[in-house]
This record gives sequence, C-alpha cells and structure tokens, in this order.
Amino acid sequence: MALENTPGQQILLNLLDAFNKDTQTVLSLFDPTATVEYPYAKSIGSAYRLTMDDYRRHLDNILPDMPDIIFSELNVYPLAEQDSYWAEFHGETTVPATGDLYQQDYVVHFRLESGKFIYYKEYWNVLPVLKTLMGKDKAQQIIDNHLS
Repeated sequence: MALENTPGQQILLNLLDAFNKDTQTVLSLFDPTATVEYPYAKSIGSAYRLTMDDYRRHLDNILPDMPDIIFSELNVYPLAEQDSYWAEFHGETTVPATGDLYQQDYVVHFRLESGKFIYYKEYWNVLPVLKTLMGKDKAQQIIDNHLS
C-alpha cells in the first residue's frame, strides 16, 4: 500500500523537483557517501554503479537533455526496514536536440539516512533511452553489439 506524507515520499518529491533545477540541488539531497545504481545501464554501455563524483558528472551530462521533465503517477511504498522504500513514477519531457518525446516509467529502491539518500537504485527501460536520448548511430551500434 502506498502511503502519503512519509519521509520517503517527501524526499523523493524533492528529488523529482530538483531534476528541474540543477546538479547541485540534486546532490544536496544525497549523503556524500551515497551510491546510485542503474542496473540496466550496463546493457547500453553506461556506468551502472556511481559514487557521488560519478553521479555529478552523469547529471551534468543528462539534465540538459531532460529539461522541464514532468513526473506523475508517483507511488511510494515504505518497507519494514526503517527508512527503506520502493517507489514508482512516470516521467516525460521533450529532448531539445531532437524534439523527440522521452517517456519513461521508473521503479526505484532507496534508503535514507539522516534525511538524505544513502542508497538509490533506479530501474528503467533502455528502449526509450536508446530511441530518444542517444543518437541513432550510437543506439544502432549498441543494438548490433548485443546481437553479435
């Protein structure tokens, strides 16, 4: 059951809002020792386990491609382990370089410590990333590498 007004829901709302601000605002919600993971990123040749320095570089690269991203359908599920949550939400934005609509459904597992993210693991579908955030040639190369 998704509960309203949990610390997890509030910090996740703050994070989704921060994605429309800047890298530093996003990072301010994370403990300096936090880890961010994107399990499916490895399949497209991207880093999948990031330190905060790695995450800063990632955000600096990706946020300009996702301006004014709108998030909806947020559900946050507290777990038995204190300050641990699962969440799901939808995001979409128009990619400035191409005019393509990027749409993604996210599932996230996260833990908080002292009101900040200490662990954040985000699952997403690689197909919208390939289709709208990567150039056609790079996306085709990734697909070809997986088929050979």
